[in-house]
Amino acid sequence: MISNPYKHRTVRSLVALLCLLPFGLAAAGPPEASNHPLSLQECLKIAVENNPNAAAFLHAGRAAMARVGSSRSAYWPTLSLSGDLSKSYAEQSAGPSGRSAASSAYTSSSAALKGQYTLLDSGERKATVSASRASYLSADATFKANVQDLALAVESAYYALEGDQWRLEVARETKKQTLFHLDMSKAQQKVGLVPYSDVLQAATADANAGLGVIQSKSAVTSDRAALAVLMGFPADTGLQIEEIPSDSPLPTLPDWETGRDRALKLLPEVQAAFQNTQALTFSLKAAEAAYRPTITADGAYGRQDAGSWPNLETWSVGLTLHVPLFTGYAKTYQVIEAREALSGSEMDLKSTKLSSEKRAYDARTQFATALQSVVAAKALVESAQENSDVAEGRYKQGLGSMLDVVDATTTLQNARLQLISARLSLLTAQAGWDRATGKDLLNGLSLQSTASISNKPGAEEGRVPAPLNGESEP
Repeated sequence: MISNPYKHRTVRSLVALLCLLPFGLAAAGPPEASNHPLSLQECLKIAVENNPNAAAFLHAGRAAMARVGSSRSAYWPTLSLSGDLSKSYAEQSAGPSGRSAASSAYTSSSAALKGQYTLLDSGERKATVSASRASYLSADATFKANVQDLALAVESAYYALEGDQWRLEVARETKKQTLFHLDMSKAQQKVGLVPYSDVLQAATADANAGLGVIQSKSAVTSDRAALAVLMGFPADTGLQIEEIPSDSPLPTLPDWETGRDRALKLLPEVQAAFQNTQALTFSLKAAEAAYRPTITADGAYGRQDAGSWPNLETWSVGLTLHVPLFTGYAKTYQVIEAREALSGSEMDLKSTKLSSEKRAYDARTQFATALQSVVAAKALVESAQENSDVAEGRYKQGLGSMLDVVDATTTLQNARLQLISARLSLLTAQAGWDRATGKDLLNGLSLQSTASISNKPGAEEGRVPAPLNGESEP
């Protein structure tokens, strides 16, 4: 009897669909599905444009960029306008003569424009702006890492769908073969060359092959839904993908040293961890500078009434020196907190590099295994095909049994499925290697930039001020 290699396929596909749901529910509603077979590049483009998870990291990066502009505001003077209008009333008490003085009411008003500018802050502003910028670069790298993860998920889902379409093709070919065997056994039994048990065996194998076709179709439907949801389409979208040649040339095994160096240099996760360390380095400097002397320039101009408005002019200018002497040990603990946070970030950076290197090493190992598996599976298919042809020929000549034919057909089917699995593993292993070593899985697709922000929805995007060129800004 032909074994059923699809027994757990449907369950695995459903689990994969549930895992992909967080990536694929587009907030603005799913786009219209294309009516032509989609290439991998087209699937990636649609997913990047509609995936809400990637959009969330995009807006987080833009929020971090806005904080850079907010921190740079410390380099600008501050202006404030104030005014007051009041009316007072006082009832006079009786004098020594016992006669009450007249009650009085008084109305007063004033207006003033005040300005302040920090002339010297011992480097606190520069450190704060640098920390904000490093935090933005970390957020930007995190956004890019998330998009690369999304691209890897789309590519894996694309290959999974292609693999199940290959399996469906094998299942249909097996069904044709078992039906031919059933007809052949009936003809042989009709003339008395084989027992009726051969017909039963052939019928059982044919029914099992039919079940395999049904389960293969179900697997294709499930994987199509998983890819559709990941791209922002409804699960029941009947999208089609371009066929990947099953006999395409095998890639060569990549060089480990080159891949490792590229991973440690280009991986967005490593860049995000590095920039986070930089941000905390500047935060420590800002914490230390916050308790050093500061000098500010102050000025004010105003008008005040003295019975009629306006008739009194007031103004003032001056410098203020502020020297913290005692802050309840706040400086000590704030500096300790910043220093410990920096030390933890440095360890996190080291851990990220080690885990990235391990991930790249595992990806290359899987790549090598997949290459060897494809070569071995090809040899297995050739041997199984020859064995199936011999068993079928012997049965036609009355020298073999239907059990031999069924066993040979089962072996051939399993060999074909193993070759498909090996090819699928090779495709996903190559994508995993590219992701683990910092290659761009989007193949040059443009992304929305976290470096552009707008003041309100629908407003024209504006650029954040350029980087610092020294102590004084802007």
